Parts: sequence; structure tokens; C-alpha cells
Amino acid sequence: MDLTSNFEPYAEMDLSSGFKPYAEKEVIPHLDLRVQNELLKSQLINASLINELTKVLHSSTDLKSITKTALLSFQDFLDFDRAVLFAINRKKFRLEPRDWIGIDDAAARKFSITLGFDGGEITDAIFLNKHIFVEEPDPDDDCFSLDLNSSSYLLIPLLNKPNRKCREIKGCGKKSCQCYDGINPYCWSVSNEGAEEQTSEDERRKNCLSCAAFKAEGVFWLDRNITKKPITSDDIATLTSIINLVGLITENIRMMNSLDAANQDLKNVNERLRTVNHELQDAQAKIRQDLEQASAIQQKLLPHDIKSSKDYSVSSHYSSANTVGGDYFDLFKITEKTYGLIMADVSGHGIASSLIMSMVKILLKTYSANETSPKKTLDHINQVFIEEIATSHFVTIFYAVFDVEKKEIKYTSAGHCPSIYINKKTEECTLLKADGLFLGVFPDMMLSEKKLDYIPGEHRLILYTDGLTEAVNPDNKMYGTEKLTVTAGKTSNLTPKNAIEAILEDQKIFCNSMPPEDDTTLLIIDF
Repeated sequence: MDLTSNFEPYAEMDLSSGFKPYAEKEVIPHLDLRVQNELLKSQLINASLINELTKVLHSSTDLKSITKTALLSFQDFLDFDRAVLFAINRKKFRLEPRDWIGIDDAAARKFSITLGFDGGEITDAIFLNKHIFVEEPDPDDDCFSLDLNSSSYLLIPLLNKPNRKCREIKGCGKKSCQCYDGINPYCWSVSNEGAEEQTSEDERRKNCLSCAAFKAEGVFWLDRNITKKPITSDDIATLTSIINLVGLITENIRMMNSLDAANQDLKNVNERLRTVNHELQDAQAKIRQDLEQASAIQQKLLPHDIKSSKDYSVSSHYSSANTVGGDYFDLFKITEKTYGLIMADVSGHGIASSLIMSMVKILLKTYSANETSPKKTLDHINQVFIEEIATSHFVTIFYAVFDVEKKEIKYTSAGHCPSIYINKKTEECTLLKADGLFLGVFPDMMLSEKKLDYIPGEHRLILYTDGLTEAVNPDNKMYGTEKLTVTAGKTSNLTPKNAIEAILEDQKIFCNSMPPEDDTTLLIIDF
């Protein structure tokens, strides 16, 4: 602001006249008032400028327009006819021009200044976090003097909005640091602070650039090339206020853009989730439909109502842990006087186990025809199973053939849980344990065939799968073969149907109604 004009009315006064004392008393106070008035007017104009500029900047919706608005305000309102915003390129460790005004594009673009100590005052302004007024640049060394013929210029750093102190971001407890609780709370702007280990000033600056607490965005370079007006403290104060405002709004817009991007990403994720959920629902509906069909097929493979005859009385129970299971049981005629009796359990449960179970049934019906040796039948099935059905599943089987004419039972067990043979008169229980290996694992199951004689009306055979005995109670204790045997002996005077109901009820009470984790099958036959 040129205040010399305020003295023009008094330039030609003859202070040597007799009115000198009077003139001094009257003119000087009047002069002071005019100076103060002009100063207040200038401050009011600056305040009004910042207020209007704040409105314009807040209405900006992108980072480019914010910078351009600031540059135009420097030129139009503050008479800085040339201005450049140099941005920090962290990867290249350099300052590069991002936006400019009053300078030819080609001249602006060729600037590239190292961020190291050799970068001069422009980099010092960043790493000292303060404005620097270069009043007389070196004409032989200063790039702005050489390339732009700048006789004096101003450098003001552009900082992002600080949200936390440096020590909070870094978790620093170094209270001896000048910036620990100081006015300038960033160690990157204090000499000999920042990184703990540093070999040079350039190394310190590189470490500072990678720090989360580093808040410098770049630096503004400004000069008055045309007007040559001197740069005053009021100019610096106004510029600093505007540039601080630019940094604040820039950070706010970045935060809003980040939030908008995050919200859009969230919307996209939710949309994908809705699509995936819809696809999952369709897949689950198809799976349920397939399981229902598989369950219907399996139910047809299992005997629904094994009927008693004059030679035996029989009853059965089957329940799967899932929609489909891997247990199989059956009673079927082999010859006119012999019947096959089988209880099988495929490892695991689900569709795979049910498929293997259906294969076992087909193979059994194929190789049991006119074959009254349980051992030979299972050997044939095992051979085909290993050669034709490559699977990690295995099968346990108790298979018996009883002859109603000879009143004898031949049986073998391929790894199956013990069957219970009961003398109903004495309630004596005998466990028929397995002496062979699982079906579908080894070529030789090492089976043996045993024989029992029975007296019609006196003997009972109980077959089951381990889902019955391995059911647990809340204390994680299993129902077990021993408890089943005791209960079976107590129910030997009941009909097979009533005995099954009594055994299942006893298991339910023991397990405290906990649902079974495996398929459960139980068959009782009285000879």
C-alpha cells in the first residue's frame, strides 16, 4: 500500500514561517488519522477479500478449481502477476509445477527441483514449515532469477489440514523434541528431528516424506514481475490466510471424495452381496430339491415295511442325520428256505454316502442270489467295490443268512459294531463281534464265517449302526454298547416293535433329547 500520497497536501508547506509551531500541532495529528484510516481501509478490504474468497473456495467441487481460484486471487486482488504451485513428487523426491498463472506453459513445465538440501529456499520453506521472502536472489544460481528474471519472490508452503499431532500419529514419547507440545507440532519441520537415524539432511527429508505425519502438499511461488511493488507484511499475512484456507478445503474435499468413494465401494459390495445371496438362494433351493429327490430315491431303496412270517417276527427303525444318509438294512429271500439279513453303514453321511449305499445294495442283490455263504458274498462285493468304485469311503457290514428249515444262522462281520444275540428265556446276551476288515479298503478283508443254531421262539437278534450307540448326552458321554445290551436284555419279553420303541426311548432319556450326529438304524428279529 502506497502511503506517500497521504502527504501530498502538505508537500509545499513552508515550515520555516511563523506558523510552524501551529502547523506542527494541527497537521501531524491530522496526518496520523489519515494514515490510520487508510490502514484500516486496507485491512477491511483484505478481510472482505478473504471472506468472499472463502465463499468461492467452499463452492468448489474439485481440487483443480480450488488451486486455480487461489492463483487468480493472487493475481487479481493482491497484484502478484506470477504464481506457481509446486507439488511434491515423493517417488522422484522432487518438486514439480502443478498449476500456474502469468507464466508461459513451456517455461513452467521445465521446472523440476530436488527436495534435497540443494533445492534451496523453496524446499527449505517446506521442511521448515514457514514462508520465505527472497528479496535479492542470486542471479547466477537461483533458478527463478535465471529462468524467470525474478528480482524478488515469496515462498509459502501448502499444508493439508492437520487432524492429529505428530507425536500422536507416530506414538512418540520423545518429550525433549522441540515440537512435542510446541506451537509447530510436526517434527519434520524442525531441524535435527524426525527420523531417529539419518546420515544427511537429504536422508532426513526422505524419511520425513514417508512419515504419516508429513502434511506438506507443496509450496506456492509468487512474485510481482510487472508492478515491482514491494511485498509487505500485510501481503504475506493475507497470502498465508488464503493458502491455509486452500489447504483446509483441499483436505476436506479429499476426505469427502474418500468417503464418497468408500460409500460407492460399499454400495457396489452390497450390490454384489445381494447378487451372490440371490445366487446362493437359487443354489440352495436347487440343492434342497436335489436332496429331496435323493432322499425319496433312498427311501425307495430301503425296506419300508419288513413283514413278519410264520418263521420269524421282525421290526425296524431308520432315521438319517441329514436329508439323506449312509445306513442300509434289509431282510430278503435267497432261496425258498433261506433269507439274507444285512446291516451296513457307509462312512460319513450325505449324498456321497447314500450313493455308495445304493451301490452296496445292488451288489448285494447281485452276488447273494443262490449264495448262502455270507463270507463268499462279501468277498465278491469287496472285489468289485475296489476295482470299479474308487472312493475314500468304506463300509462296515454285518451279513447273516438264516435257514428256517435247518434252524441255523451263518454270519460274518466286516468291521461292523457288535450285534446282540439274545436268549429270551434266560435274557442272556451274546455280542457277535467283527473279525474282518472294512469293505472297500483291502483286497483281502480277512473274513471268517460263523454259525449259530436257534430255537424258534427262544432267540432274538438285534442289529444296529453306531449312530445308536455313539449318541452323546450334554456331558459328552456316549450311550454305548454296554447300556444298549442291558436295555436289550430287559426288553427281551417285548415284541420286536415294542422293544425298538423302548430302546429308542431309553437312548433319548440318556441323551437328554440331544439330536443325533449320525444316521441311526435298528432292526430286531425274533426267530
